Amino acid sequence: MGLFVAFTFGSSYPVAKPLLAFLDPYTFAATRYVLASTVLLTLLWMSAGPRLPARADWPRLLLVGLLGYTVFQGVWGVALSLTSASKAIILVATTPVFSALADRIGGARLSAFGWGGIALAFTGVFVVVNNSITELTVGDGSLIGDLLFVGIAALWAVYGALSRPLVVRLGALRTTTWAAAFGTLGLLPLGWSGAADCEWQALTPSLVLATLYSGIVVGCFGLIAWGGGLARLGLTRISLYLYVSPVIGVSLSVALLDEWLSLIQIGGGIAVIAGVALTQLLGRTAATRK
Repeated sequence: MGLFVAFTFGSSYPVAKPLLAFLDPYTFAATRYVLASTVLLTLLWMSAGPRLPARADWPRLLLVGLLGYTVFQGVWGVALSLTSASKAIILVATTPVFSALADRIGGARLSAFGWGGIALAFTGVFVVVNNSITELTVGDGSLIGDLLFVGIAALWAVYGALSRPLVVRLGALRTTTWAAAFGTLGLLPLGWSGAADCEWQALTPSLVLATLYSGIVVGCFGLIAWGGGLARLGLTRISLYLYVSPVIGVSLSVALLDEWLSLIQIGGGIAVIAGVALTQLLGRTAATRK
């Protein structure tokens, strides 16, 4: 599950980038999750029948649907339209760092390794965005898009923390399905105007395939795998597999989009991954042993 999550999440950036040159970001998000929700509801119907979630679970399902789909996926499309896919996947890889910070706010202790890893990861983020270590510059992408990706990395950590109790109790498929369905309802009015103005007949076969891949493979099965891993391993351990995502995402961005990172940005990306690994692998373990 962890490796499947790493591949699907990493590949979603270079696959979606060409679509955002054709579709409004909110229209893309709405289209993607109408597809995903349709498949998810069908799978849930086939496995458990047409049962609605218990009334007591609705508030949290609505909340995680709003955060994880309406807000996250809507902003994700906007941010990706403003920056490169290669940079985006590196910036989102900071999610485990935000998970560690959320745990710290909740009362957990971080060791010196943990704080050092956080500092190293955010130094890497600055280098990736700035594309220089000698002068201040925004690099080859949009600063707004880069900052939005850092923000939604934090949002994904919050989504993971809030959704895990539901996943453990209701299961990955049921939680993912209803959260996606509720979140998609929020995306529909945001994507309506773009859908009305879009020339759908001009979609090429490759863009249709990219839409299906983004909606079904990533939006449906990738998120089911994320939920399943979240239930079995917890947020900290399933997030470890996300270290592989930047390698997959950057490699596919080079192959499919001819997006090349500078040597400085590659160094910054390595610093991000190393900082996240340091925080996850040594920061909390050392703190627990004290």
